[in-house]
Amino acid sequence: MTETPPGSAPTPGPASDPPAAIAAAGADATLQAVAAVSLRLMAGAVPKRTMEQLQRTLQQSPAEFPWQVVTQAVLAEPVDAQRLVQQGLQAQRDWIVRGGRERPAASLGRRTKGFVARLCAQLIFGVIFTLVVIAALLLLKHKLPAVDIYRVLTWFQAQFGAR
Repeated sequence: MTETPPGSAPTPGPASDPPAAIAAAGADATLQAVAAVSLRLMAGAVPKRTMEQLQRTLQQSPAEFPWQVVTQAVLAEPVDAQRLVQQGLQAQRDWIVRGGRERPAASLGRRTKGFVARLCAQLIFGVIFTLVVIAALLLLKHKLPAVDIYRVLTWFQAQFGAR
């Protein structure tokens, strides 16, 4: 216990004020309950059924977050403490590696692969489209020999100034 200097009154605190001690104990219990819920959520230890029900509860009360209902529902589920600690530590590690809430941007290699895949898909589509157009024009020329399919080419050259 700390001593107060002479001539000064002890500062009231939880130890000297019974209602404040009760309030502090309640705050500690609330803090521990919210921390336990956060650990379970971060570790992914909340069953899907419970998460879906909590999502419905949150959608029904958009004005205010019903944290007591959420806390009670999550803590009501049984959990293996050993597994929860392991999952929580893994989630913490991932959080730190990620640098917080934001997900890191895709790596350069992954973005390059995506670009090449998109480019190849567009190239394949372009080739198939060109073959279909050429086949349609040839079929048109075969079925209707009087139609001049090359007229489009001369119009195109006239419009865009090909020499």
